[in-house]
Amino acid sequence: MLKNKEVSVITGSAAQVPKETAEALGIDILPLLIYVDGKEYHDGIDISPGELYQRMRLNQMEVKTAAPTVGQYYQAFKNSIEGGAKEILCVTLSSKLSADYSSAKNAANLVKTENPESKIFVFDSHRAAVPQGLLTIEAAERLNAGQPMEDVLTYLENAWQKSSLVAALDTLEYLNKGGRIGQAAIYVGSALQILPILYLNDEGIVAPAAILRGKNKIIPTLVSQLKNRTEGYKKIRLAVMHADALERAEELKEAIQEAFPLNDIPIDEFTPVMGAHAGPGLLGLGYLYE
Repeated sequence: MLKNKEVSVITGSAAQVPKETAEALGIDILPLLIYVDGKEYHDGIDISPGELYQRMRLNQMEVKTAAPTVGQYYQAFKNSIEGGAKEILCVTLSSKLSADYSSAKNAANLVKTENPESKIFVFDSHRAAVPQGLLTIEAAERLNAGQPMEDVLTYLENAWQKSSLVAALDTLEYLNKGGRIGQAAIYVGSALQILPILYLNDEGIVAPAAILRGKNKIIPTLVSQLKNRTEGYKKIRLAVMHADALERAEELKEAIQEAFPLNDIPIDEFTPVMGAHAGPGLLGLGYLYE
């Protein structure tokens, strides 16, 4: 619950909002589900990123993910209302990548059927991971500062297109298996040593941003992509993200700081539910600018 107890902000664990940030701002995090060889885990609660990536590197296992159910969202909304919330903002994963938005929307409709006066706003971020989290954090900060919900929703509608993630994967295998590969599917099975740099486009799906041959150009290309996509910015939030590639993430952070006057650039490890689709070795960044 936010400082203003009459307003609640909810998002899923795929948004990668750091625990301490969520607690400080009052953001409620709903865990997505991950299934490893049929066993159910709650993202970030009973399975860690390191554990998942180690197992993925060691053997071929079946990994699947699922959005929170309608029932889980329903209970989360009811809990917020019972806690005194008169307005609820729920920021979901891109509807093109997950059933997250659909589950939240259906749950909101159920709650409104029971309580027509309830005000639940479900926002499709068109994003995932860091940019989804940055949008959620910005919304929570604005609501904590006293901005009306209507103004915050208007901000989000205008801001999501100024956010994205750009990343390089060790392999497209996991993204392809999980069905989230989008426009990068043309590179699967290529006999060439092609390494696509991927991003989330304005449709909220994965698309190629650049094509490399060899890993030595990954970091310069990621920094170049960030410069080109945020040209003329007045304010920028960003974070480096990785999947079991901390050393490379530190190198990327240093390269970004050489190009941008930013002192604090957090490094986030890809949460298991996102890493299940990216696979170990991912290196990238997420941003939100004005």
